[in-house]
Amino acid sequence: MPRKTNAAPPSKAIPANQKAVDALALNSGTWRVEGVPGLYIRCRAKTKSFYLQRRVNGHLAKETLGELSVKRAKEKAMKTWASMKPKPIAEGTVTLGAAVVQYMEAKPLAAKTRSLMQYNLDRYLMDWKGRSMEDIGRDRAGVRALQQRITTNHGPATANQTAQLLSAVYRWCRKVNTDLPESPMIVVEKHKIKPRDWAYSPEGLKAWWCHIQRDKEGKPVEDKKGKPAEKGVSTLGVIKRMWWLVALFTGARKGSIEALRWTDVDLDKKTIHFRVTKGDRPYKIPMSDALAQLLVQYRGSGDVPPSEWLFPSPIIEGGHIVDVKNIREGVGPAHRLRHTFRTTLAELAASPDHSRMLMGHSMGGDVSRGYITSSLVVESLRPITNAVSKQYMQILNLTIE
Repeated sequence: MPRKTNAAPPSKAIPANQKAVDALALNSGTWRVEGVPGLYIRCRAKTKSFYLQRRVNGHLAKETLGELSVKRAKEKAMKTWASMKPKPIAEGTVTLGAAVVQYMEAKPLAAKTRSLMQYNLDRYLMDWKGRSMEDIGRDRAGVRALQQRITTNHGPATANQTAQLLSAVYRWCRKVNTDLPESPMIVVEKHKIKPRDWAYSPEGLKAWWCHIQRDKEGKPVEDKKGKPAEKGVSTLGVIKRMWWLVALFTGARKGSIEALRWTDVDLDKKTIHFRVTKGDRPYKIPMSDALAQLLVQYRGSGDVPPSEWLFPSPIIEGGHIVDVKNIREGVGPAHRLRHTFRTTLAELAASPDHSRMLMGHSMGGDVSRGYITSSLVVESLRPITNAVSKQYMQILNLTIE
């Protein structure tokens, strides 16, 4: 597969004859050869070499022809031009798009994982969906160029996600089709991404809860009553405010909290059962005394409509709120609270095993850890959740009536 590039073709052109090429000055750049589709000559400081480029699946594919006479360059260009066009897929051949669908149907994946895989396929592998697995297996250079392009245009994290998708599906297909070449992903190196220092400091957490809105010059903004306008979680409605507090006090993922039903919350035993989780690993944790009290008040406030969902949607009848964001209200991403929760656990000297259980992380990776039955040690985690809540309550200056 020819090397790909997104470079725009040059606008300078010359006639397709030897005299015109000989007249070109060295170091004069790139010229298009008229009358020959995709043929260009590049004039460097000491050489003049031809190359061919053609747009394939939305990208410019380039083939170097070398230092040739015009006659030879034209002959080679005409033969190469046709080969640069994507070959039609033979009947019965599995394409990448079909393979991803089959993979998702065969694997017990979480809904969010399926959604992310489909998004990455449609967004970053659109030009590759119609290619056969055999073609991809033979195109190591193209795979490396794909990763480099995604890294440049969309960042290393996205490149890693896309490479992981391509690798998983290819290896899965190769288990059945043993004629497939070795995985082309061996030429791709996973980017090392430094973890983000995303936990809120005490001052940051106070601002998360409530802060004065300011203009571009840093001056306080006044509301309609002439008082300083406030932003933060404390200014939100009852349902959203409670949602953010659950995120703060449990450190759970956004999707896990949004999918909570009242049946998942035992206010007598003070436990929460997160059923919708990453990796499909449901887990139960003790809620702190403070959180239990807040939920009791929330349920009896009269501001929450009757629903099976802990956080019912004001828009979708019978549904729950999804993709919670309050950027306009000055509230940062929900996942920062998960970083904050884990950092607080470390600050309070919680053991690695206790932290894993409270975060809903896998207990694998260690033979001894694999013997722990998490559901039997829930109560041992309660002092830790109470300590975390106590610290947060003090920082936010919250009291419960």
